[in-house]
Amino acid sequence: MKLGDLCSGVYSSRNKNKIKNQEDFITELFTAAGATPYISPTYKKQLLSGRKPFTDSLKAQLRGKDNQQSLENFFMNCIADDKVSDVLLKFGVPEKEQANKKALSVALALQMKALIDSDEEDVDNIIISSYQMAKSSPDEQKSSTSLFKPLYQGDEVYVNNSGNYKIDSHGTVTHTWSIVNAGKIMWSGRKLVYRRGSKDRPEANPDKIDIPDVSPGESIKIATTFDGRGFDGIYRCIWEMQDSDGANCFPNRDSLFCVTIDAKFRRR
Repeated sequence: MKLGDLCSGVYSSRNKNKIKNQEDFITELFTAAGATPYISPTYKKQLLSGRKPFTDSLKAQLRGKDNQQSLENFFMNCIADDKVSDVLLKFGVPEKEQANKKALSVALALQMKALIDSDEEDVDNIIISSYQMAKSSPDEQKSSTSLFKPLYQGDEVYVNNSGNYKIDSHGTVTHTWSIVNAGKIMWSGRKLVYRRGSKDRPEANPDKIDIPDVSPGESIKIATTFDGRGFDGIYRCIWEMQDSDGANCFPNRDSLFCVTIDAKFRRR
């Protein structure tokens, strides 16, 4: 599944009173995803048709955003009520009963987030499974917002994260997070932790960073330095905010504090 596949599968079934053309579609989609990068009208059309790729530079502007609900709203408003079945057919979603527009919007939003979070242009098609999951959930959980529910009620975070770096494989780079306590509770005793996987070659120093007490509405900046350690490759370095017990404060939101390191030997 590429961005062009997702857009093409929805665009022809759009509500033409709300989305008049291809440029509007891409503009509204990206705005719902959390950013409005400058893209020429021609490039927007080529993104929608698949003639241009969904690049890392575009994805970087959309990562770390709390955009699940806004993406769901986009698809709910975009798709015409009498065209929901058409969209299901285009994505191969089996449906014996009445087409569920809400569940479809949840699935499309999750698919868009998967495209944003992946370093690959082509990702797995999760629309069928996500649609069935959303449709079978209780009414209060039909919005997949519940999947991204914070550990603490009333907690929320905003991260100004453009962590996408190209470095020499023997080089280093320092990344600074600008983090806002966008919720209603005080942060105390928390830390940012590098959830380093077995295949993640870059090291981070420090790899655990204490977060000072942060009141609602306040912001902080914290930094770490990544070392490529001589390994070539593209690595998504996942971090998570943990409470004093080591529990992830924002589960299922791996892109929040993610930093992508693209390391290459003797990069020019």
